[in-house]
Amino acid sequence: MSSTSLRKFQIKTRTQAVSTKREAREFCLQFLYHFQLPAFQDQKKELDTVEIFNRVQEFKQTLSIELQADAQAYVATMVKGILKHHQEVEDILVKYLKNWKLSRVSKIEHTILIMGIYELKFHPEVPGKVVINEAIELGKKYSTKESAGFINGILDNVFKQELNRNE
Repeated sequence: MSSTSLRKFQIKTRTQAVSTKREAREFCLQFLYHFQLPAFQDQKKELDTVEIFNRVQEFKQTLSIELQADAQAYVATMVKGILKHHQEVEDILVKYLKNWKLSRVSKIEHTILIMGIYELKFHPEVPGKVVINEAIELGKKYSTKESAGFINGILDNVFKQELNRNE
């Protein structure tokens, strides 16, 4: 085998730096999606801030990701907040799933919607249109292009009807 062929099989160990809020949202999606695995279901309710921080650190290492300070703060706020308010956010989601059962929603779309609803409800300093657009972009990247309309419809209704916000 030539040296060129061997290089194709080498594992890249370069650490990726996450510095933008969009990248931090993407990391949150990956972490929270991972956290939906059955092995973590019981643990979600019992984690304190230190344990959440440790889990995020471990997950970063598995992905070879380094979070910049702003991104780290955003991820910590989102993860802690979503776990703390999970049932409230989930109830809002179920309320706006017209003609759908939660069990029919893919795990990735479910995670994106939970993130979006949490950010809309608990972080009004972030413009709603930004939250919704970011969720749509995550849906396009990690789900299907068709999921964009579904995600947009749910989050837009939550934003306007549940939260009575129009920006």
